[in-house]
Amino acid sequence: MSLPEAGAAWPSAGGRGIALRIAGLVLLAPLLVLLWWHGSPWPLLAALAALIVYGGITTFGLSRRLRATQRAYELAMQAAHDGFWEWDPVGKRLQVGARLLEILGYRQNFLPDTHAWLELVHPDDRAYYNRTVSEHLKGKTPFFYCEYRVRAHSGEYRWIASRGIAVRDARGIAYQMAGSVTDITERKRHEDEIAFLARHDQLTGLPNRFLLAERLTEVLPAARLAGRKVGLVFVDLDRFKDINDSLGHRLGDHLLRAVAERLQAGVGEDETLVRQGGDEFIVLLPGIDGAEAAETRARALLELLETPFFTDGNHLHVGASLGLSLFPDDAADAEQLLRNADTAMYAAKRQGGGTVCRHTPEMKERVLHRASMEARLRRAIEQEQFLLHYQPQFETATGELVGAEALLRWQDGDEWIAPDRFIPVAEETGLIVPIGDWVLENAIACLGRWHAVRPLRMAINLSPRQFWSGDLLAWVLAAIERHGIDPGQLELEVTESMLLQAEGEHVSVLRALRARGVRLALDDFGTGYSSLSYLHRLPFTGLKIDRSFVGALFDSEGNYSEGAALVRAIIAMAHSLGLEVVAEGVETSAQLVTLRDLECNLYQGFLSGRPMAEEDFARRFLAAEEV
Repeated sequence: MSLPEAGAAWPSAGGRGIALRIAGLVLLAPLLVLLWWHGSPWPLLAALAALIVYGGITTFGLSRRLRATQRAYELAMQAAHDGFWEWDPVGKRLQVGARLLEILGYRQNFLPDTHAWLELVHPDDRAYYNRTVSEHLKGKTPFFYCEYRVRAHSGEYRWIASRGIAVRDARGIAYQMAGSVTDITERKRHEDEIAFLARHDQLTGLPNRFLLAERLTEVLPAARLAGRKVGLVFVDLDRFKDINDSLGHRLGDHLLRAVAERLQAGVGEDETLVRQGGDEFIVLLPGIDGAEAAETRARALLELLETPFFTDGNHLHVGASLGLSLFPDDAADAEQLLRNADTAMYAAKRQGGGTVCRHTPEMKERVLHRASMEARLRRAIEQEQFLLHYQPQFETATGELVGAEALLRWQDGDEWIAPDRFIPVAEETGLIVPIGDWVLENAIACLGRWHAVRPLRMAINLSPRQFWSGDLLAWVLAAIERHGIDPGQLELEVTESMLLQAEGEHVSVLRALRARGVRLALDDFGTGYSSLSYLHRLPFTGLKIDRSFVGALFDSEGNYSEGAALVRAIIAMAHSLGLEVVAEGVETSAQLVTLRDLECNLYQGFLSGRPMAEEDFARRFLAAEEV
């Protein structure tokens, strides 16, 4: 809607009509005086009649134009779905159009002045509304614009956008103000929905990490001033991935909602529950008195998740691992507080889950060590600093050499880095995949070189992560063909964690490898997740007894211990399943004799051969064949 410029009369058509009437009187006045001077009344009366007719015609025309102008404004407001208003800043008189009343649901104008209008304005918006009007009246803004809430006839508040301009006198003082309003309730509702989604999780409706960041900027300074602490609890569900993979994502989503509802019911009014993403949640504990109180709250949250969930007809045991970090004890800012809680949660995971761990300085050192080790590992891959040593394997009954196990070694400059220092980091970061591929290629190539002298077997360890890429089968088969060995000469070893899922892509790969003649061994049996019901369903050809069991065959006095009975049971079970048994870590003759009596098939250990480089292995075990 077009509004008059400051200083102009309102409406402008009325001002033009007055000017035309004055001009007409100025032109007719000399004629009237002349007629009166000659003393004839009839010409004078005729002239007066003409003047009256002229004035009436002019006024009628101006009235029509005024009504047309007002009607045009009304039509413009209707077309724009806007409401018209006019206000006298001096007398406080307020006039509103029918469309504005329609927006608010009122049938007639009951707003005589500004005070009645202010009664409808939302209490939280009145100060802002008054300030915006005042600034325009004082000439601080070129036009008036304000978005605020007004109470409708139904009692609900509707958002309106009001715009207008003041008419001022020669001194610049506003004596009239007019404009229009637009109903923006739907726009505001949509904006609120977008703002909510930006700061909340769509699945559970909980606050997300962006809202958590806002809360942290509020509570940390307040806690510092009050001399109190702030706790942050990182919650990660223990068995959610297994449930999600086996029962489907739909049930997984339902379970996450149930977890969110249970946690939400257990947090206090001043605490904030956040869904970090996936199966991770965060609980913000502001104003904690001390570490003991924070740990008590964390344990209470853990207990909430120990009760099974009944979801879609399934009783589901989830459990969780919780990490706790305190401000300012463990961290000086929000970012460090989050990192420390996350680190503590992973420490709880490594302890087997179902527990609470508080962040410690040692954890920070571990994180720094991990970051440093990761960087060194990447450099080692680029510079090919790895090499393979081979530990011989012998028949227990005859002592004859059967093959060897390929063992990874790393020399960084003058430093030999033990596998237990870098293998866990390689597993966590995924670097074990390129390292594992390198091991496969070089160990099979070595086996091919030995094959020309003596057809031995080669045992190679596989990481579960090597199955994730999906190309392990093709990689192994291509290497076998490339280096000209028989598939039966290759034995791939996997850990017991593979037994957690007796079905899946990795099991399909194992079966495909076995179908092509590759041998498969279960490594470190008895130290992890042994499941006899799964063992016979998987395509293993051999089983390796962990060195810890071999070392426990005898007590400190040299007598048979309970470990001997356990080893006897493992060997008997394996043979009943048609599996070959290999004992690791054989270091004494007594151990070897006992294993021979128990009919263990193969052994390896320091007693008969330490891991050695390819050249040393060939010189010690293959030189006679070459001659």
